[in-house]
Amino acid sequence: MATMLIQVSHIQQTSEKKTKRLKARLDAGELSFEEGVERYSDCPSKAHQGHLGWFAAGVLPTQFEKAVWQSPIQQISQPAQTEYGWHLFYVHAKT
Repeated sequence: MATMLIQVSHIQQTSEKKTKRLKARLDAGELSFEEGVERYSDCPSKAHQGHLGWFAAGVLPTQFEKAVWQSPIQQISQPAQTEYGWHLFYVHAKT
């Protein structure tokens, strides 16, 4: 059986309220996901446009796994909480 892979970017923030507000702005087209990463992400991955890379199924922390594998391709996820804070994920591709 082939290994399933996923390519993901994210915006990480400290609070649910801030993340929900940002999601609403992104959905309204006020800014692009890339602009959201640049302006609002608290993660060092923002230096790379929030890209986390490619991952095989089963290697991410449980909360990440659930959020990214349930997210549609090329859409911004609903806010998801992990041990690192609150996230908006953008799934570039799944194989």
